[in-house]
Amino acid sequence: MVERIQKAGHAKHSDVERVLRDTPRHEFVPDADLAVAYDPWQAVVTHRFEDGRSLSCASAPWLVAAMLDQLDVQPGNRILEIGVGTGYNASLLAQLTGRADLVTTIDVDPDVTAKASQALAAAGYGDVHVITGDGGLGYPDHAPYDRMIATVSPWDIPAQWWKQLAPGERLVAPLRFPVKSAC
Repeated sequence: MVERIQKAGHAKHSDVERVLRDTPRHEFVPDADLAVAYDPWQAVVTHRFEDGRSLSCASAPWLVAAMLDQLDVQPGNRILEIGVGTGYNASLLAQLTGRADLVTTIDVDPDVTAKASQALAAAGYGDVHVITGDGGLGYPDHAPYDRMIATVSPWDIPAQWWKQLAPGERLVAPLRFPVKSAC
């Protein structure tokens, strides 16, 4: 998986490459076949709306790598992730910053946060702060953050995120445009 991602120009940072290699993605997507779990181009949908549309997913590994490259996490960074997903990305962030307790991840869906909390604890990252709440409001209790990453696609960057980001630090988000989009 990692070699294919690198051939496509992602996972440029050696630390990003390392955490992708060291983290068993299939443990965060237990209902997916191994081939799907490790397909670099495949998002794994984990929750759907009643009409079948995707509600939550594990982002495709190439996208995870690209966003982590852009985020440029440094040891000791305090991080806020908006969109818990499966907890996979939070586990990568915990490894990159060096301390799971410096990572806060927030999602509005209590089922999503409960499953991610279990997966993170099972993988040894139980100190990640998994919060059920409106990610659009950020999470001021642990601010200021050195890094913020949105694994959801907002239409715009909420003012609360800017207020919670330390001056001169970094935010990475896949902005949504008025077209159909997938996880």
